Amino acid sequence: MRRFWSRLGFALAAVLLVPAGYAAAQPEQLPVVYSVPAFVTGALTAKAPFDSPGANDWSCVPTAEHPQPVVLVHGVLGNGAGWPAMAPLLHNNGYCVFAVTYGIYPGQSGALAGTGGLAPIAQSSTELRDFVARVLAATGAAKVDLLPWSEGTLVAARYLLVDGGAEVVDQVFNLAPIYAGTNVADPAVNAVYALGIQDPAFAALGNTCQGCVDMLPVSANIHELQAAGVYAPGVEYTNLLTRADTEVVPYTNGYREGPNATNIVLQDVCPVNMAGHNSISVDPTVAALMLNTFGTPTEIPCAPSPTPYI
Repeated sequence: MRRFWSRLGFALAAVLLVPAGYAAAQPEQLPVVYSVPAFVTGALTAKAPFDSPGANDWSCVPTAEHPQPVVLVHGVLGNGAGWPAMAPLLHNNGYCVFAVTYGIYPGQSGALAGTGGLAPIAQSSTELRDFVARVLAATGAAKVDLLPWSEGTLVAARYLLVDGGAEVVDQVFNLAPIYAGTNVADPAVNAVYALGIQDPAFAALGNTCQGCVDMLPVSANIHELQAAGVYAPGVEYTNLLTRADTEVVPYTNGYREGPNATNIVLQDVCPVNMAGHNSISVDPTVAALMLNTFGTPTEIPCAPSPTPYI
């Protein structure tokens, strides 16, 4: 959040320069829903093109105050419709907001219909690249900011390092990053290695969720990311972690030092807030930290999460 204070000064100066009686046009104010059930319902019941409230308005024109659109990058089994809090909140504050849907296998049906994040992360990275290119072309912006979450942090990391994202992305606010993979499936992973069946087991899982395989610490994707240094030069990273994360295990697998990185542990800001891996995407404290990082000075609330450890 090293840019916050300079942006706060800019915002105050802008207020002083506004002529008396002038009122800037305000965007339509949409409900901001801080609810885990709302994001689950939104993602599972949405139909293509999977738009969250306030997102994917392709006629949106960035303002001088917020010249960079914000692109939201969902996690595994998600899609662009699963942002009931962050998308309308950014819209209400005058940002052009876009929510990508990536990683859907062709022909998905039944329970998997419309759920993304399943395809290989390398493929999803190119889908994010193409989506950002479309956003830039539609808005006329020179760069975007990214708000990735969970698996989306790996997709964004690869996009920035491998697929040209560093040229068109200014900063990234990562929710529950997975830079070193997650050990949550260690019992199953250890079992298949003990039986010597890891190759066929991972291949079988890859037929339905290669993105899941790509999040394991033993995966080639994680090894390549770590070897590349995780961060792309010239891009500012903010990582939001929570000690209540039960899906990125340990939560410190999303922590990495860097000259262009700021790491925030939610409980260091608000000790009573035990929002988990999913809850942080609909949490008021996290939302305020995100707005401050993207240049909108906002008071940071502190309260217990209604869905702790979720």
